[in-house]
Amino acid sequence: MSLLIDDDTRMLRDSAQRFFAGSDSVRSLRRLRDSRDLTGIAHGTWNGIVELGLSGVLIPEQFGGSGLDTMASIQISEMMGASLATGPFLSSAVMSSTILLACNNDRIKNDILPAIASGSIVTLASEETSRHNPLSISATVGNQNGRYVLSGNKIAVIDGNIAEKLIVPAKSTDNGQVLLLLVNSDANGIVTKVGMGIDSHPVVEIAFSNVALGPENVISDDERSIDYLDKAFDIGRIHLAAEMLGAAQEAFDRTVDYLKTRVQFGRKIGEFQALQHRAALLFGELEIARSLVLKSASIYDTDQARSAEFASLAKARVGEIAKHVTTEAVQLHGGIGVTDDFDIGLFLKRVKVASERLGDTSFHAERYAGLQGL
Repeated sequence: MSLLIDDDTRMLRDSAQRFFAGSDSVRSLRRLRDSRDLTGIAHGTWNGIVELGLSGVLIPEQFGGSGLDTMASIQISEMMGASLATGPFLSSAVMSSTILLACNNDRIKNDILPAIASGSIVTLASEETSRHNPLSISATVGNQNGRYVLSGNKIAVIDGNIAEKLIVPAKSTDNGQVLLLLVNSDANGIVTKVGMGIDSHPVVEIAFSNVALGPENVISDDERSIDYLDKAFDIGRIHLAAEMLGAAQEAFDRTVDYLKTRVQFGRKIGEFQALQHRAALLFGELEIARSLVLKSASIYDTDQARSAEFASLAKARVGEIAKHVTTEAVQLHGGIGVTDDFDIGLFLKRVKVASERLGDTSFHAERYAGLQGL
């Protein structure tokens, strides 16, 4: 199986790289962070992403999208990681689109997918525990004469402070079946709490208290709901791996440039063999990470039966590599690397949060072992 990208994907990658590199995302992130503009941070470069048509990259042409594959869309996530760009690409264009495409609900597909491709923001509100546990669903939905009432709490909702609609998993009080519900974020009975995380991104908690819904809000109400969630989680994990790869690669490139220019003891520090060896090891790890990201995306597009194990493998291994590379990058910058005067620490923070999101290394090592029958 070739891990080389085709010409169309390379053109998309180059276009995304030019856009995000020119968006001055780091300076914008610092400005918005200092003013605690959490809405601005979450929205980020979304307008430009929409103008480039990237918000519909995974959405078929019949719904107003581009209809490209995962191998293409991960290029966008990688460039976002490399530039520290923000915006609801992962939450809306990737995970929410994947759930809606997978479900057997033509009405919602026809209504919501074109809206996402045009820039509407839809996010998945699924997490309920501090450690990722997708099967731990305590939110409930009751059926009262054909109407529904939703109650429960969701935490760590990606871009939940700017989403127009939420996809909410909840258990039926009648039979325990998991339903996927499409809920307007401004519906009566919803309370949103927003804080700032270590990477300056919003940390969002959403409480649902007797939120009234109708049959039109039901995306899925059968045993396949969990399968749809798993599919969205796995494509999200692959894109997070790509994002971490981009951030780690940029941190490494900046560090190599620093080693070539910083003078200590009358010599450029990049001339010291010990530092050259450390940089060489990081280069090798990044190549392993890149292969894992490309392989997992290729498997997701061509072999759904094996996509889960490769998504977990990529998320776990790339997360560890990216944390190692960015930690080393800070150390190789010396004392200035731990200050806010240099950008290098921002890449470390971005990677640390991304490595925990949708399951950390321990979660995916255990999941991978289970999928292998171990």
